[in-house]
Amino acid sequence: MPSSTNVVVHTDKLSLAATLCDSVVKSSKAAMEARRSFTLALSGGSIPKMLSLDKMIAAFARQNIEPSFENWHVFLADERIVPPTSPDSNMLALQTDGFLCPPASSNIKPPTSYPIVDSTSNTPSEVSAAYEEEVKSVLGSKSAGVFDCVVCGMGEDGHTCSLFPGHALVTSPSTNHVDFITDSPKQPPERITLTFNVLNSSRGVIFAAAGAGKSDVLKAVFKKVDGSEEGPATASAPQSLICSKDDSQFPCAMVSPSGDGASLLWLVDVAAAASISR
Repeated sequence: MPSSTNVVVHTDKLSLAATLCDSVVKSSKAAMEARRSFTLALSGGSIPKMLSLDKMIAAFARQNIEPSFENWHVFLADERIVPPTSPDSNMLALQTDGFLCPPASSNIKPPTSYPIVDSTSNTPSEVSAAYEEEVKSVLGSKSAGVFDCVVCGMGEDGHTCSLFPGHALVTSPSTNHVDFITDSPKQPPERITLTFNVLNSSRGVIFAAAGAGKSDVLKAVFKKVDGSEEGPATASAPQSLICSKDDSQFPCAMVSPSGDGASLLWLVDVAAAASISR
């Protein structure tokens, strides 16, 4: 069933990243005011660099909030089952390129982050089960059972997290919070991932997609609603589109949080959005 979605178009990846950081900080502010903690899940790919420490500090400043990640609980939206020092590790990317490890000299309190258990002595099933229990435990105690915010990327094939087109986790969605695959079409093959079950129960999901390689999927998924355009995106003002969304074709389009007050936001650049039409 098509649904209405806000798609915000930016002139470039830098302005997209600024909006992403602003959106995460805004979500954290609401969560801290409501529950005194903030639960966040992050994808890998280009997301860690978009959420770099300097960009996040700038987002705090724009909202007149003292930078602090205290009482933030940061999980992986998906992870490759590899050693923690592997360049394929999403957690390593979030630690080195993202905001998870501010230097002591900054006096910024770091978040609590949750890596997977040791993959050298555990099977994918065991890694997934351990992460499932950790997710459920923290969400249950800190966030009334659901994530405050999940930040997702999107592949050129329309996958998100490690939910790939045609895969069993997509064609027969899991009822778990976390599940695993051993046959990813992208290397490395063994991964854990949040499921549609937990994504669609979240308070908010933000997608970030940039580059011409994403345009074919966005063209298939979104159609502009008549009268929704506000004029072209500029460096200082992104363009907001209200689009109908076809949920049937790609994993990324199957993410639609449905709880009371839940939100879905797509942040894209002009190259990715070039083919979206009426």
